[in-house]
Amino acid sequence: MKYLDTIEQADGMLQKTLGFLKQHRLPANPINYGVVYEYMAETNKDISKTLDRDLKAGKTIDSFLMESLYKDFILQQDAKQEAIVDDVHNVVSTTQKHATKAHKDTSNYISILDEGMSMLDREDTTLSKQVIDRLIKISSSMKNSQTVLLKALRQAQAKTAELQQQIDEYEESKQIDQLTGLFNRSVLNQTVDMWVSNDVQNIAAIAINLDHFKQFNDNYGVTIGNVILSKVAQKVKSYVADSGLPVRTGGEEFLIMIPEADVHTAGEIAEKVRQGVEKLQFVNAKNRQRLPKVTVSSV
Repeated sequence: MKYLDTIEQADGMLQKTLGFLKQHRLPANPINYGVVYEYMAETNKDISKTLDRDLKAGKTIDSFLMESLYKDFILQQDAKQEAIVDDVHNVVSTTQKHATKAHKDTSNYISILDEGMSMLDREDTTLSKQVIDRLIKISSSMKNSQTVLLKALRQAQAKTAELQQQIDEYEESKQIDQLTGLFNRSVLNQTVDMWVSNDVQNIAAIAINLDHFKQFNDNYGVTIGNVILSKVAQKVKSYVADSGLPVRTGGEEFLIMIPEADVHTAGEIAEKVRQGVEKLQFVNAKNRQRLPKVTVSSV
């Protein structure tokens, strides 16, 4: 059992958790509450490390960050992951069952074959014929058993390939922000650590923020706001290609990491992103109303 708090301890954690949520203007929904409770209780090292780092750096603690921490460090299995585990268990169980039977049949066949070979007698043709008939019969049974095993192995091979594809897709989905298609913070941390360990020099970081986006959401709604975020994110991504790492770091905040890049190159990319986003045009699909121009600031 994860939590063994007394009523008094739990009440104390409740007050601390609500205080943290209020301080950072976070709604007390289940995800936010769960993440902050883990942080205040110091029961999740990964959450504590991430939040401590962001708080020290003065970063905004928002619901987007809470959701990312929840997915990365609290949510253990979703329905798809459980389904994959169940399928793996079924493949292994079925294959093991057929393999066990085939092993038993093979051992039995070898014993009967050894016994039959010792009983063959050139002078006693009747006995030899009986032994041969028995060996033919057991060989036929052995062939059937091996055929069943081969079929099971082929099915297992096909299912394994399918499961591997599902696992690859699941692992990829954990690295991607579902709304924007950009990488998430966990990939950012892993990639930067890899670059540093490989002695990559001159890592450029371009921070991009949508201007007045909260006001935009208030005026036009979250649904339209999400569409805008997605389109802007794809525009940001288009200027990076395979040379860098585009990441969604906050609600309307993006970060482009580029290895082996100098300040001049980073500045050029930042300006291209700014100009490219400003050229985007958006129209409300319901009333065909042209939406305000979206602008970004970059550092």
